[in-house]
Amino acid sequence: MVNSAAWRSAQVPSTNTHATAAGVARIYRALLEPGRLLSPGLLAEATSAQSTGWCPVLGEEATFGLGFTPTSPRRPFGPDPSAFGHFGTGGAVGFADPGNGVAVGYVMNHVIPRWQSSRNRSIIDAIYRCV
Repeated sequence: MVNSAAWRSAQVPSTNTHATAAGVARIYRALLEPGRLLSPGLLAEATSAQSTGWCPVLGEEATFGLGFTPTSPRRPFGPDPSAFGHFGTGGAVGFADPGNGVAVGYVMNHVIPRWQSSRNRSIIDAIYRCV
């Protein structure tokens, strides 16, 4: 379904962003610049926990902000507790880490039906070994 024309033309804000890795990283990089895309207050609100509990889509406990997911022990974006982003279908991920000045976008050519894969975890870990 996720590779179909119907899916690509649908507008489902929580789940079907279509972008290149460079495009995702550029958005998160811009979010690291105070006031460029969102005011500091709005960004703080959007990246803080707004909902925590059982997620029937993921089949696990989850924490969500407003369009972003705050980093958490279960799904960390990096070592900085102020990091925020969003994991995507098949292992895609985009995030910003304000404390380390890191912005990341990772997407795949072939989407597999998994919410988080070990590939994105390996990439995140490799980035922080280099920072």
